[in-house]
Amino acid sequence: MAREQKIPILMYHSVSDSGDCAGLPPAFRPLGYRVGVSVFRDHLEALRRGGWSTILLRDLAAAREGRGDLPGRPVILTFDDGYADNLAAALPLLREGGARAVFFLSVSALESPGMLTWSGAAALGEAGMEIGSHGMGHDLLSGRDENDLRRELEESRRTIGERLGCPVEHFSLPRGYLPPVLPRLARAAGYRGLCTSRPGFNTLRTDPFRLRRYPVRTGLSGEGVAALLSGSGWRYRKIHFTETVRDRLRVRHGRPGGAAR
Repeated sequence: MAREQKIPILMYHSVSDSGDCAGLPPAFRPLGYRVGVSVFRDHLEALRRGGWSTILLRDLAAAREGRGDLPGRPVILTFDDGYADNLAAALPLLREGGARAVFFLSVSALESPGMLTWSGAAALGEAGMEIGSHGMGHDLLSGRDENDLRRELEESRRTIGERLGCPVEHFSLPRGYLPPVLPRLARAAGYRGLCTSRPGFNTLRTDPFRLRRYPVRTGLSGEGVAALLSGSGWRYRKIHFTETVRDRLRVRHGRPGGAAR
C-alpha cells in the first residue's frame, strides 16, 4: 500500500529583529515565539532546498474533498495573533520566495500598538494569503459554556469576513487547548477546520477539526526546520518529544480548574 502523504503545518507568530515586546498588548507578547527576519529567510530557503511547496489550509480542504491535488511535498505556514510585522517583515519574504501562508487574526488586538490594522490585514488577503480567525480575544477556551464558545466562533468569523470581505474558513485555538465540544460548534458555525498546537504531521485522513502543528520557537534555525520536516533523525525526535511534553502540560493546565498561563 502506498505511504500516506505527510502534510506538516508550522505555527509562527512574530517575525522581527527587535527583542522588545513591551509595547505590545500584554496578552500578545510573543515570548519565545519571535523569529528574526534573517532567520525566517533561512527557514524559507530550507523549504526551497527541501523541495517543499507552501499551500493554504483551503487547498488542503479542497484536496480532502476531492476538488484538487496537492504538490509532492506540501507544507502549510500559519501565523497566529496578527502582528504588524507579519505584513512588514514576513509578507515581503513570502512574496520574494513565491510562498503563501495563513494568518489567524485575534479581533480584539487589531489596531493595537504593534498589531495589524484592518487595512494591513486586508493587504495580506489581497496578496493571496489566507485569513483565519484566532478568536475575538486571546482567552483560553476551556471552562466556557457552549453559548460563549459559539459566540467566540461566530462573532470572530463574521467580524473578520465583513471587515475584509473574504471567506474565513479556519480557526486557530488561542493558547492551544481544545475543548471537546469545539469541533462540533466550529462545524456548525461554518468553519472547515481547526488548528491546534498538538505536534505531529497531518494526512488527508486527519480530522480537519484537530489539525496538528509544530510551533516555531525562537532559536529554531533553517537546519532545525529541515530536520523537523524530515520526520526522522535525532533532531526531529528531540523536537517532537519536547513539544509533546509541552502539549500534555498545556492540556492538563488548560482544563477547568487547572492553572493556565
